[in-house]
Amino acid sequence: MNRKVFYFLFLSFGLVYSKISNEEDSVALKNPLEEVLITGQIGSQTISQSVNNLILITSKDIKATGSNDLAELFSNQALFDLNVDPALGTSVSIQGMQGNNINIMIDGIPVIGRKGSQIDLSQINLANIERIEILKGPASVMYGTNSTGGVINLISKKNINTILFNSYLESIGVYNFNMDLNKSIKDIDLHVNLGKYNFEGYGDDSERSKYWKPKDQSFSDFKLRKKINKTSLEFKTSFFNEEVIDLGDENPIPLVGSATDLHYFTYRNINFFKINKDDDKYSWNYIGSFSQTNFEKKQFDIELASNIATQTLNPDYNTLDKFKSFFNRMEYNRFTGLRYKSQLGIDFNYENVEGPKIKDSIASIYNYSIFTQSSFEINDQLTTQLGLRIPYHSLYSTNLIPSLHFKYDFNNQNQIRLSYSKGFRSPTIKELFMEFIDINHNIVGNSELNPEKSNAFQLSLSFLPKNDDNIYCSINLEGFLNYLNNKIELARIQSTDAYTYYNLEESTYYGSNTFLKLNIKSPNNTMSSFNIMWNMFYIKNSSFNYNSPRHNLSLAYKYEYDLCNCGLNINWRWKSNYEYQAYNESSNLVVYEQLGYQLLNFNLFKEFNSINTSMIIGVKNLFDIQDVNYAMQDDIHASDFSTISWGRTIFFQLSWMPF
Repeated sequence: MNRKVFYFLFLSFGLVYSKISNEEDSVALKNPLEEVLITGQIGSQTISQSVNNLILITSKDIKATGSNDLAELFSNQALFDLNVDPALGTSVSIQGMQGNNINIMIDGIPVIGRKGSQIDLSQINLANIERIEILKGPASVMYGTNSTGGVINLISKKNINTILFNSYLESIGVYNFNMDLNKSIKDIDLHVNLGKYNFEGYGDDSERSKYWKPKDQSFSDFKLRKKINKTSLEFKTSFFNEEVIDLGDENPIPLVGSATDLHYFTYRNINFFKINKDDDKYSWNYIGSFSQTNFEKKQFDIELASNIATQTLNPDYNTLDKFKSFFNRMEYNRFTGLRYKSQLGIDFNYENVEGPKIKDSIASIYNYSIFTQSSFEINDQLTTQLGLRIPYHSLYSTNLIPSLHFKYDFNNQNQIRLSYSKGFRSPTIKELFMEFIDINHNIVGNSELNPEKSNAFQLSLSFLPKNDDNIYCSINLEGFLNYLNNKIELARIQSTDAYTYYNLEESTYYGSNTFLKLNIKSPNNTMSSFNIMWNMFYIKNSSFNYNSPRHNLSLAYKYEYDLCNCGLNINWRWKSNYEYQAYNESSNLVVYEQLGYQLLNFNLFKEFNSINTSMIIGVKNLFDIQDVNYAMQDDIHASDFSTISWGRTIFFQLSWMPF
């Protein structure tokens, strides 16, 4: 233990990705550390003031990549690893922590996914997102269970008196349209967002089935906000519908002329009410929400000649699972003098699942907690913050969850941060109570699972070697070490074809991140921006003790010419080979090698200020990477592949703001 801590403090030191970008309308340079955030804070603070390691992705960052959803956006950045499923979607991992360990929220409300808290990133509409705030590492003190790997909080738009139309076309067969309306009527702010996404699917043209499944999505958001003196009242309701079609090939003899299709439906509705009051010495916030997400599967027999579809009666392929969630959170922030801040809060979360894949067809869990944080500026340079959560879970006994942070300012431009955080994740309902048994699946939940517990350390350094009217340069360094006990994994039950979840005794995650940002403004009204990030992490656990380091490198370059309001964006990412241990089909422990790959995207953009219009045209996945092979180390020919993308495409995006 001591040797690993020593390594963490002195050797696992790299640069941290604090995705900070300029929001200026011109090429004038500004200090991006002055962006105001709310995630993990006691009141509103800037990045430079925060004791936490925060990442900010702005609307300009999103627009520069030409990303159509959250999965595309994260694929351009080395901090994130993605698990891509052409049918069920894409999930994300941070610092090696995956899926259910990452708490994804919209305006502070947790989002429910098909696999519990594991969210399909392709179901997130970026057109309605103002910024993305990311808190790396365990955040259980602030956000409770499912936050042992970090928090991704999507902040929706809050503009006033604007209307924006956005259309997107991609050569693969993607069509997207979005309308965003913001209107202030007296003292009431109205926000309406409507979006439509369609994907025709992609695969072998000679076959009816598609490897990448056809998909149709609809988004809608309606929000009202009213401010009375220093109190803000906000109501929001959002809807999301998705249909994914798994087209079957033509049936063999004697059923020639027919096919069997599967349709996967997602229906999501989130309603929340928020109250916020800010004063000079205190603030308090309340969020109450009700969310319901339905996952439905239907099977149809198709007569190909007439294209007549008839739903089958097979109960294994006609299922409906209903997820309901009640979430309440209240927090009180107190500001005593100039140096002391404190926070006291309570939250309550209730989840209920109904469906044929759940034992006894219904299950529910709930938890509630009291949490507190106190921040004290010991002097002009040193700030410390202590946090504590006292949780209660309906199925598990829980311990106190503490956190401790230090921030030291060498001057206005150089800072060092050191933190310790304890994490807690309870098993999801599906991990506990699933009984998914048909001709293709045999997954049984394990009601004896223990919750995951973690102890994480982070050390980071940020400094500005150059910051003037013509050059801005920032460097951020970070090392992290995370001990995770009882990690929940899915594995085959010995001597059977069934799978279940089980706990690993201990897993260790450690590594570093590297980030450099450089903006150069020239006398001829141009600006060049470079963002370079390197990420390395290593995973070791009690069952799989052979895993090589995984390296990720990304480069983002932006060239802006102010006189013509045009420019160029280039995004490149490289992922290294790595080796890891896993169980094969014979339940033998073997070493696999995952091959590396590169992704390259670029686009040209032009703004027409006289008509409030902008357009982007570009190429994604220039190297045409679709799959990456992995193989047993002892038999390189016995290989399989993991999916990366559908390949090289051309896209065009047009935005128009009438007023």
